[in-house]
Amino acid sequence: MNETIQWNDWEAFCCVVEQGTFTAAAEQLDCPKSRVSAAVARLETAIGAKLLERTTRRMRLTDAGKAVYRDVAPLFARLREIRQETLAREERVQGVLRIATPYEFGAQQLGGVICRTLAAHPALDVAVEITQGLVDPIRDGFDVAFVVVDTDLPDSGTVARRIYHVERGLFAAPALAASLPAQLRPEDLANMPTLTTPGDTVWEFTRDGQTDGQTDGQTVSVPIRPRMQTHNAELRLQGALAGLGIARLSVIYCEAEIAQGRLVRVLPDYPLPPLRVFALLPDRRLQPRKVRAFMEAIESMMVSELEPKAGLDSGMGAQAAASGHAEGEARPAG
Repeated sequence: MNETIQWNDWEAFCCVVEQGTFTAAAEQLDCPKSRVSAAVARLETAIGAKLLERTTRRMRLTDAGKAVYRDVAPLFARLREIRQETLAREERVQGVLRIATPYEFGAQQLGGVICRTLAAHPALDVAVEITQGLVDPIRDGFDVAFVVVDTDLPDSGTVARRIYHVERGLFAAPALAASLPAQLRPEDLANMPTLTTPGDTVWEFTRDGQTDGQTDGQTVSVPIRPRMQTHNAELRLQGALAGLGIARLSVIYCEAEIAQGRLVRVLPDYPLPPLRVFALLPDRRLQPRKVRAFMEAIESMMVSELEPKAGLDSGMGAQAAASGHAEGEARPAG
């Protein structure tokens, strides 16, 4: 049967030798002198040899003690060096930061902050993987995983920081919009071509104000008939511009086309659930310095660049797991 090695006893012995007395060793180890004495006694019993000859006036190493100290002391010295090196590394932003993100969010929102973070920390490398849908940063080995969803994330062990939310709407080419009923209702979309993300079968609307005798805030669920399904927001935008159907897009994403009159908003009195962007992290405690530095840069970027455009959501630090239907369709205005 293997016996557990009491490495603290070995360290106490080395400390006694280096400090010269049990009293000085106890002060160095910040423990009672009796504990140091007991540790050395246990070590002598464990190895079956006397290590120190002690009298009331002096202490000297035995031949066995000299051999043990010669072999063991360099190992503890190296361990102390490794500890200091590890602490120093954690104070520096270095290593490889692995990030998962949907395409549009990574290219349009994260691109700038990643470049600025790399410029600020020369010892840091970044690996970005384009993902879609569910991402588990622990299982998949990411330091940070961004997801864009249209619902809240359920509780779980993963830490999720809600970064911000993006307003969405329905958009169509002017010619298609002109052919729609004058008193268009959400229910009318059931028989119209739409441009959606994969898996979309129902769009939900919230009535804004008194409409058709319905109360304010009532949710309306409408089955839809997708003509195009893609996670790529640019393809849905191009389909809308070509008059192929009504597309659900971020307002910011198609702001330029709206300003140019190439797209018009459909059903503006029926707000859609906003897109929510979450940063998923494996753990809230003892996050590596590289992760903390990157999240600080993300939060700074959101405040300076996105708050005036998309509305910064201040809810932070909720326990969550990646879930829901993700869409990567946020891009800066213009």
